Amino acid sequence: MSVSPLDPRVPAVLLRTDPNPFHHGTLGAVRSLGRAGVEVHLVADRAGSPVGGSRYLTAAHAPPPPGATLEEFAAVLRRVAERLSRQALLVPLDDASAIAAGRLREELSYAYLLPDAPAALAEQVADKAELAALCARLGIPHPATALPGSAPEAAAAARELGLPLVAKWSRPWLLPGGEGLRSTAVVRTAGEAAALYRRTERAGSRLLLQAFLPPGPDRDWFFHGYADRTGVVRGGGPGR
Repeated sequence: MSVSPLDPRVPAVLLRTDPNPFHHGTLGAVRSLGRAGVEVHLVADRAGSPVGGSRYLTAAHAPPPPGATLEEFAAVLRRVAERLSRQALLVPLDDASAIAAGRLREELSYAYLLPDAPAALAEQVADKAELAALCARLGIPHPATALPGSAPEAAAAARELGLPLVAKWSRPWLLPGGEGLRSTAVVRTAGEAAALYRRTERAGSRLLLQAFLPPGPDRDWFFHGYADRTGVVRGGGPGR
């Protein structure tokens, strides 16, 4: 008989403000934790999502609205904590939630277990511009990246990087709804790059232009994992 590495006495609270009903990690987290015997609470919008039908979900709670302030996050998490009446593991499932959890760690430590990390760390690595700069400083391979400061610079960078290229907003969780802006897009002309830059104010964050890495078998890899304070990976693995 296999023994779960998780402590089933500690409930898990999954937090997400991304309204995507088919968010890839939510159902997987609910099922993985629930199968291990953990009491799972979900703080997310379940409208149209299959996660609401999972037998592994103990309870669902109304989430903060998209674009919520730290105070709104804190108010929701306090209400959930009152219902649980014991300390729980808080698991953010999107960038906005991870940033809020990092900023609120000390305030909510009475009710939630969170890693002892710098408050701004989640925000630094979630910001795609900051992440590109961090990879460059640490010598981690990363697509060539430009951060244009004007529409003409965006057009020039597109020509220099080569077309097509990939355009990203550095903080996609700030994108407003109903504007037709996507977090990531393939740009095929210098004019398209310039036009995107002109929407920077509406997007709420910087525009990145990155060299396009063509798709192919076994070329798209990722890693999910958890490392403790000593740097030892306690769980995780690569995928394609």
